[in-house]
Amino acid sequence: MNERVSWWRQLLFHEWPHRLTVLLVGIFLLQYVLWFMKEDHLWLPETVVIVELTLLATLILEHFSRIHWLLRSLVQLLLIIIINKQVLYSYQVIENMTVQSFFSSRLFLNLYQLTPYLWFSLAAWVAYLAFIWWVEVKWRVYVLMLATVIIMCIRDSFSSVYLWPQVAITIGCGLFLLILSHFQQLRKKDPTAWSYLADYPASIAIPIVSLISLTVVVGAIMPEVGPMVTDPYTAWRTMRGESVNFTTGKGIEVAASSGDTSSGYSRSDAALGSGFQFDYTPVMTVDTTHRSYWRGETRANYTGKGWELGDNDKRAAATAVRPDAILASDPRSAGSKMKTIEVKQTVSVLSEDVYPVLFGAYDIQKVTDLNGGKTGFEPLLWAPSQSELRLNAALNQGYPKTYTVVSQMPIIDEEGLRKVTDTSVRSDMGEYLQLPDQLPGRVRQLAADITKNAPTPYDKAKAIEKYLRENYPYTNKPDLSKGRSKDFVDRFLFEIKEGYCDYYSSAMAVLSRSVGLPTRWVKGYASGQSSNIDEMFGMFGEESLMDPDAAGVYTVRNADAHSWVEVYFSGWGWVPFEPTSGFTLPRAVQTEEISFEPSVVPEVTPSEPEPTVLERHGHVAGIVIAAVIAAAAIVLLIRKFQLVELIQEKLERRRASLLKQKVIIECERLLRICRRNGYVRYEHETLREAMRRWSQQSKWMKSDLEQVLAVFEKAKYSKAEISEEEWQHTVAVVEKLRSQF
Repeated sequence: MNERVSWWRQLLFHEWPHRLTVLLVGIFLLQYVLWFMKEDHLWLPETVVIVELTLLATLILEHFSRIHWLLRSLVQLLLIIIINKQVLYSYQVIENMTVQSFFSSRLFLNLYQLTPYLWFSLAAWVAYLAFIWWVEVKWRVYVLMLATVIIMCIRDSFSSVYLWPQVAITIGCGLFLLILSHFQQLRKKDPTAWSYLADYPASIAIPIVSLISLTVVVGAIMPEVGPMVTDPYTAWRTMRGESVNFTTGKGIEVAASSGDTSSGYSRSDAALGSGFQFDYTPVMTVDTTHRSYWRGETRANYTGKGWELGDNDKRAAATAVRPDAILASDPRSAGSKMKTIEVKQTVSVLSEDVYPVLFGAYDIQKVTDLNGGKTGFEPLLWAPSQSELRLNAALNQGYPKTYTVVSQMPIIDEEGLRKVTDTSVRSDMGEYLQLPDQLPGRVRQLAADITKNAPTPYDKAKAIEKYLRENYPYTNKPDLSKGRSKDFVDRFLFEIKEGYCDYYSSAMAVLSRSVGLPTRWVKGYASGQSSNIDEMFGMFGEESLMDPDAAGVYTVRNADAHSWVEVYFSGWGWVPFEPTSGFTLPRAVQTEEISFEPSVVPEVTPSEPEPTVLERHGHVAGIVIAAVIAAAAIVLLIRKFQLVELIQEKLERRRASLLKQKVIIECERLLRICRRNGYVRYEHETLREAMRRWSQQSKWMKSDLEQVLAVFEKAKYSKAEISEEEWQHTVAVVEKLRSQF
């Protein structure tokens, strides 16, 4: 028995420093794989699986150190080829290959089919062996750990890729490798002490592992803290007068010299397209009495590549703005039947950028203050034909830090708008029907097909809006390789068939003009995130229990830059439409004022004198007797009508509804876990859309996410009750996902 124990012990602990080094190097390299997996369009899913399996195969075989290194390397190489073949076949990249074909004239042909994936796995294998050799010396461990941490921290800081867990694990592996390097030095200098450690490694391994693991875990779970000082990169760009973020995004401005673009309010819309990264840097906060889109500028001339100012826009008159003065209305909307509600907004600008306009809900009626006062209005100009509150930057007074505007937000009366049958166009509306001569005919034909059953102009606009929302998926990185047409809208509708707001809004404007609807393209910001949204239900979007159009303070970020359209209807004026999938146009509803008649307010009766001490004691005694009698009666009623059993049944029913809340809370926890690991749910996405995107990005958690989503949708939308088993299973799946990140 003792010989058997000794044999197992020798097998497990023989050359344990080398075994631990191999394990730690494998974990270290795995952090790079996880990093590359988080980068968009860098590694394919099959590449990630191949590299991970290559690291695992190398890890296992390197534990058999007694096998000659040449034979061990040959086995590893064969395993790498087998891994490539099996993974690529399972992903349907190649056809199945037989083992015999590798020992025939088809050897080189088979290896060629495995490229370039084979190169990635061979590079991972060579890197693994090289790193095992590199970390044998302490100073090399320091260089490797510091270089990796610096690179990951820079990438984490200047991108949307979240690498903090990888940084924490890298530091932990580096500390363990330093300790192992110290043990190797001890082995050379003091063989006696080393002999004891080799026989009883647990005596020192347990406290060391516990201490370092506790340090890394505490560091990993520490709450995130915002920066207290400006980072050097931002300070350097600011000192040079440059903006840190690219001013592109949902309102895209494609710069030839730029790298990855980021979302934000565009300065030029002459060339739309490309993709962008979401930039969540705050731009402003809006304290408003009603949620709205924050409108900026309009464009009338579609060139086939993007939008430019029309001739009438360039010649449009602009008037000076005075505090609290009513601004002139668009002359084309004179006598409008459109009802409105008053919306007051106080905008606090957080960005250092200077914009050509001041933002506000459509339609701005007056400006009440600027930077908290009634002075400094000289740079402001009002263009009534475009409903734009412009800023004359030539006066060099800077962009206001705060301002308050009052708007008249239109109430969309669909019943009234559907009564509009006048299709004639005013003489001054021609530019809003402009289309380029080279517009492909299939665009006009599609517009005719969409609206063929629409009886009124408003129905035509709604049909186009619905068609775009339901038939084209939203993405911030459309596959531009599918596009061949020279026309931007034509490429979107018939070739790329996916995109973001610029694609949708431009398409609706062109399709609407194709059927005779005067339309203009509008850009600005979507509403942003309200600080009043309930913490538990707010993350599930506008389906929360709160009013999505309620008053509040909305934080608007670069990622909220947006574009939409406005269509002109005779007798009503300009009406906004939202064709972008996943977005909802804020709605205005007429509210009725509640009045109080003074005659019905009850008169206040004089207070009676306080009772004496004897009266108070008498009242107390009476109350006690009445309470005893009432308690006895309650006991009799409970026994008579079996109220205890009824209460138990009611509690069982209430418990079922509470299980629904528990499921929703558990899903909220899963979203937090995913967000910490780089799986962000965007504002325009439903929970189902976000989980589908995560599943495509990381197929390993597809099954678990589908299980959680099914129970969540049952809890939130179905009348069926949630069972204890379903809730427990949801908790187990969420915990499983948390442990696997």
